Amino acid sequence: MSILKWILTGLGWAGSGPIGALIGYLIGSAIEGIASPSNPSAQHKRGRYQNRGSEADVHASLLVLIAAVMQADGSVQRSELDYVKRFLRENYSEDKAKELLTTLRDLTKQSIPVDDVCMQIKVNTSYDTRYHIVDFLYGLAVSDSDFDVSEDLILRRIALHLGINNMDLRSIHARHVGGGTYGNYGGYGSQYGGYGGYSGSRSYNPDSSGRDPYEVLGLEKGASQAEIKRAYRRLAMKYHPDKVEGMGEEVKKNSERQFKEINEAYEKLREK
Repeated sequence: MSILKWILTGLGWAGSGPIGALIGYLIGSAIEGIASPSNPSAQHKRGRYQNRGSEADVHASLLVLIAAVMQADGSVQRSELDYVKRFLRENYSEDKAKELLTTLRDLTKQSIPVDDVCMQIKVNTSYDTRYHIVDFLYGLAVSDSDFDVSEDLILRRIALHLGINNMDLRSIHARHVGGGTYGNYGGYGSQYGGYGGYSGSRSYNPDSSGRDPYEVLGLEKGASQAEIKRAYRRLAMKYHPDKVEGMGEEVKKNSERQFKEINEAYEKLREK
């Protein structure tokens, strides 16, 4: 069985809709045996979003969004591929990881309906899962030590359509890209501000010491101690090990790094 057919047979909600259509197109055949939107088995109760399906659904969705981010600046860097390789090897056998990487390369050549893909993910996953998807994608974007405006725009677009709130996006952006840049890069849609005339790219500085602790916590300067404490507790909960269970060792390691930086920011701001 080809890797793509193997993926499809293991999928639930991600086997239909725009994600299933993209993968189905790559194998050149109709998706059979997978629930479709018109099939009652594929319908889900409305209400609070929560994780449905399996880890395979989340990984297939992440693979499609990885391709969208890698398309953004018009070139695929070796460092980006290495970043994704680590994630795949931690979740799949060596052979399957190699085939999935080939699938990713094929996906980067396709036109990806980002908004539709994000909506499919949003109605089938919890907020925490979507939060960590965006966090992972930011790590991918800065893995080549260069953050291009096109990457910034696609990431904000993804975050917007996944329903990530402004405070959380500000925090993710500050921890990966650096403090003081969130409002300058522009954004996608009125929720995150308009495009502010930024062009070119920005070098990524992995040293967290110069980052604005307010932005790391997703806050505006001058936030009260009560606001600082609430923001810290909210972020600390997001990076609890249970929140990233099943998303891969790379995501867990990133979660540990981010938790450390969140603690450092809190220590700088809290009253002694």
